[in-house]
Amino acid sequence: MHSAEYARMASVEDRHWWFRGRLASVRALLKRYVPPGRGLDCSCGTGMTLSRVAPWVQAGADLSSLALQHARARGHKSLMQADLTRLPLRDSSLDLVTCLDTLEHVPDDAAALSEISRVLVPGGHALFTVPAHPWMFSAHDRALHHVRRYTYFELRGKVQAAGFNIRRFSWLNCLLLPPVAVVRLLRPDRGETASDTEKVPFSPLNLLLYLLFAAESLPLRFIGLPFGVSLICLARKA
Repeated sequence: MHSAEYARMASVEDRHWWFRGRLASVRALLKRYVPPGRGLDCSCGTGMTLSRVAPWVQAGADLSSLALQHARARGHKSLMQADLTRLPLRDSSLDLVTCLDTLEHVPDDAAALSEISRVLVPGGHALFTVPAHPWMFSAHDRALHHVRRYTYFELRGKVQAAGFNIRRFSWLNCLLLPPVAVVRLLRPDRGETASDTEKVPFSPLNLLLYLLFAAESLPLRFIGLPFGVSLICLARKA
């Protein structure tokens, strides 16, 4: 991402409805399906996920040294600077890898998925979130240096091709798809370098958006959602 985006993220993600809402669904799936174990967050960004998903995840990796500086400022110490396609870890050394809104940044996402599979023990879990709908690619994606947005079957097929069995696969951010799509598609593209999540909305709206997003974590434990802005996938290494 653009260097300024890390500072913006670190300043807002603990309060911003999108980061908090996504985390609610991540935690819901981990609680239901994944026992605590040796876990790594790739890429950990500025460290919010690491702060919120213990005991499943204890360490973080990120390609950006600037992101890791922000993570260290949160008090995290088990950090490594690493390319997701070349993790400095032994084969079968982890029980869980979380990879939240990361694959869309990686030109060779098949290599990244293969590398995640390599470092997991047989039966280990990987949890992915990615932005969906290529037709929604916008200034927001360019600001975050996204390579792609995924279709439902594209992500599912690539995860399975890397040797994973799907445990839960669903759309995410279902209720807010219409307004998010309108904002993304109608906002003029003036070459901005800031994403839609650079600022926290005023408090009542921020709370409402969070409650709508976080409410999805309850049905998501049992069923897939019918549509959404993003995709979430919990998979187990065969």
